[in-house]
Amino acid sequence: MVKYVKISLLLIISCFGLFYAFKSIELTELLDHLYSVNLFKFFLSIFILIVACIIRAKRLKYLALPIDKSITTHHLFGATMIGYFGNGILFFRLGELLKAYAISQGRQIKPSESFGLIMLERLVDAVSVFCLLAIALPFLPLGDNVIRYWIIAFIVVTISLICILVILNFLDWKLIINQLGFLNKNLREKIADLIVKIYDGLGLVFKTEKKIEILSCTILIWLCYFLMTKWLIESCHIELDLFDSFIMLILGAVIISVPALPGGLGTYEAGITYAFTFLFFVSKDVALTYAIVSHTSNYLPYIIIGFFYFIRSGVKISSVRNNELNHD
Repeated sequence: MVKYVKISLLLIISCFGLFYAFKSIELTELLDHLYSVNLFKFFLSIFILIVACIIRAKRLKYLALPIDKSITTHHLFGATMIGYFGNGILFFRLGELLKAYAISQGRQIKPSESFGLIMLERLVDAVSVFCLLAIALPFLPLGDNVIRYWIIAFIVVTISLICILVILNFLDWKLIINQLGFLNKNLREKIADLIVKIYDGLGLVFKTEKKIEILSCTILIWLCYFLMTKWLIESCHIELDLFDSFIMLILGAVIISVPALPGGLGTYEAGITYAFTFLFFVSKDVALTYAIVSHTSNYLPYIIIGFFYFIRSGVKISSVRNNELNHD
């Protein structure tokens, strides 16, 4: 029952986002803008996105070396694309669990260990966005309520999660969770298991000898994302300088974290359209054009390449639904 309530809420959020994005839009004008998109730069952005995924797989390899020294970048690239594929078609970002299964397929890594690895990767991503946001913060229009609230929410959530992880490291958190009597036993066990996986993943940072390589890969990943953003903006014939493109990259990273239907449908279009029209006074139809084009450039390669690796891997969505991650 709770699951269906959550899905209904996500559906409402996405529908509201789509309503805002397409409100007062002339369909013929929107189609004209879409037809005028520079396809060379559009496909160039897709290419650089795939390069970013390869680098991401390389970084994941460096993180995984303490538990599997023979794991290959190609194996992790396939798992990464499967994860994105899953997030594009499944609710609640269950693609992360698909990715965990894909990483463990044919390897010595257990699904629970690979999930801890993914949690570490996501924490690195969150810290990266936080650092980039700190750089851009003085130049963001915090006088606007919508942008200010979302940025503050992202900062508060990120800092809170990090603080909780640090505090729990010095406490007997298993005892604390077991004393939460208002939660049923099954939920308490799931929370405890999740924290175990998070700390298992975090522990890999201190075990790996490839810290410089991990940092270098992270910088290269965000450089690729920046180039992709810049080329997509140019493909829609929007004139922004390098720094303004950087601002849109950061805002896009924050917007995509908003809960919605699989793939961020609705919330992404609404957030990007709002940011362009408010920050850079771009007409709403052109802003929506960019939102559609950029969303498509992300979604298509993840779905096509991810589906290919998903079929090859033998991973089953039913495994995720049955929550077999705990049965190692």
